[in-house]
Amino acid sequence: MRDLSTPNPRPAHLKPVPPPLSLGDSADARLFSMIQEGGTAWQRLAYDQYFPLVKGLIIRSLGPMADAEDLIADVFVGFFESASNIRSPTRVRSYVVSITMNVVRRELRRRRRRRFFSLVEEEKRAVDRVPSTDDPKAKVALLHLSRILSTLNPDDHLVFALHVLEDMNLEDVAQALDMSLSTVKRRLRRANERLLRRVSQNPLLSDYVRDKGERDEALSAEDGPLKEVL
Repeated sequence: MRDLSTPNPRPAHLKPVPPPLSLGDSADARLFSMIQEGGTAWQRLAYDQYFPLVKGLIIRSLGPMADAEDLIADVFVGFFESASNIRSPTRVRSYVVSITMNVVRRELRRRRRRRFFSLVEEEKRAVDRVPSTDDPKAKVALLHLSRILSTLNPDDHLVFALHVLEDMNLEDVAQALDMSLSTVKRRLRRANERLLRRVSQNPLLSDYVRDKGERDEALSAEDGPLKEVL
């Protein structure tokens, strides 16, 4: 007689049931399916779904700016033109991030070539455009940090923005920027070191970081204290 206390083994022909899709995964799966079907109906869905992500990446990478909407439009034009190249629903989000960061990289290089950094006038205009904070000191700290970020090598800047400001893990950063993991780590370390030196020389930022540090838990050494500025 079979021992009833021993559970029946899973029949060989039955496969484990995969876990249910998350809301983000199911939305990407629907979008991917619509892209494969052709037409243009999927473009409105893609815009509504990814506009917050694209805008957040651009603002955090480049700081408050009047022409952010133009860059957002560039991202979606590029996505609409090339989305048929996506081969898996799991790649939709990373594809959007890659296009966004390519637009950001191009803008950083354009700014460097043209020295597109004003001082007094831009700061006056930008204070009113800084989003979602009621802390006036945080607004000004954001402007100062954006200016310091602009002095970084463009690729160091992008690595820092994605990992520290957008909370992306290093593997996803490497994929989004088409870099090796070791290169991402090296660029992040270099960006942190440079920024910490500059922050220590900026009385407003150093005071703000210290004040935040007194209220919040200490951050990891990898991310550095600058993460709490934004």
